[in-house]
Amino acid sequence: MGEIYFQQGKFLEAGNAFRNALSGDLNPMWVKVWSFLNPGKIHDATGQRERAVNEYNLALRTKDNTRGAMDEAEIYLQIPYPLRK
Repeated sequence: MGEIYFQQGKFLEAGNAFRNALSGDLNPMWVKVWSFLNPGKIHDATGQRERAVNEYNLALRTKDNTRGAMDEAEIYLQIPYPLRK
């Protein structure tokens, strides 16, 4: 659900969905890395860079590169996810 809300620009709902996913069974295991990475993008897109960096670092700590998650986190640590206009 978080990804759908994110794509729709419903960042509050997306963030809540990702936090809820972290409280679930984390099955499949890649749910964890993406539940850190996507909130990082939300924080970047809403001008909250410090919070975004924290989420990207949490994503990297999972050591799960499913669908290139860690690669993406590394990129956004260097270059912020685009701000929403």
